[in-house]
Amino acid sequence: MTIQQDVSMTPRVVPLEGAFNVRDLGGYRTGDGRIVNRGRFYRGDGLHKLTSQDQKDLLSRDITTVIDLRNAKELETAVNVFASNSKVSYYNVSLLNPAHPSGTMINSLGDLYVMMLDTCGPLFREVMLLMAESSGEAVLFHCSAGKDRTGMTSALLLDLAGVPKETIIEDYALTSQCLAPIMDELRLGRPAGISAEDYEKFLGCDPAHMERMMSHLYSRYGGAVSYLTSIGVQQEHLDILKNKMIGT
Repeated sequence: MTIQQDVSMTPRVVPLEGAFNVRDLGGYRTGDGRIVNRGRFYRGDGLHKLTSQDQKDLLSRDITTVIDLRNAKELETAVNVFASNSKVSYYNVSLLNPAHPSGTMINSLGDLYVMMLDTCGPLFREVMLLMAESSGEAVLFHCSAGKDRTGMTSALLLDLAGVPKETIIEDYALTSQCLAPIMDELRLGRPAGISAEDYEKFLGCDPAHMERMMSHLYSRYGGAVSYLTSIGVQQEHLDILKNKMIGT
C-alpha cells in the first residue's frame, strides 16, 4: 500500500451538517508498521454551526474533551457549541491566528508554521498537557478552518506516534478537499489591512508548507519528541500521548 492509499482510502472524515473538516486522526500506519488508534483524537474546523444532531453524533464517539485553538475575537463572533455543554470539558488555548502574523517577516504559511514552532512553545505545551490529562476516551481539537493551528498540532501528534513525514504532509493536504464547499465563506473572514491576494495565500494548504514545517522541526529540534521535551512536556505526558495514539 502506498502512502497516498494509506491516507485517502481509509475513511476518516466525520460527516456533519455544520462542519466540513472534522477528521479522525487514527488509522495511519507508523514507520514500524503499527496503526494509530481510531477514536482517540479528532481534528476539526469551526464548530459554531453544528446542528443538534451533529453534536449528538460527535458525543456518541466518546468525545469528552474539546480544545478550541481560536482567539478571543473568533470565540466571540463564532461561539463554540460545546463551550457551555456539561457533557464535555471545554478549553480554549489561543494559538496564534494565521491571519495576523506579527514580528518575523511572514511570506507564506510555511514561514508562519516555522515561526509558530519557535515562538508558541508554551501554548503547544498547554495543548499537549490538556490532551494527556484528559480523562475521557476522545479529544477533539479545532480552530476555524482546521488547517493551520489544528494542522500543526496534528503534525506534532502524528510525528510523536512515529507516522512518516510523507503521511503527515498528505494528512495536512486533505484539508483542501474538505474545505472546498466553504472557501467563499472563509474568504469573507479576510481581516482589514490584508489584500485579497495575500489572504488567498493563507487560505490554501499547499503540501510544501507542511514540508517546510516538518523540515524545520527536524533540522532544529530533531523531531516532535525532542521539540515537545524542549518546550516543557514531561516524559510521563509524552508516554501517555503515545499510548493513546498507538498503545493497546
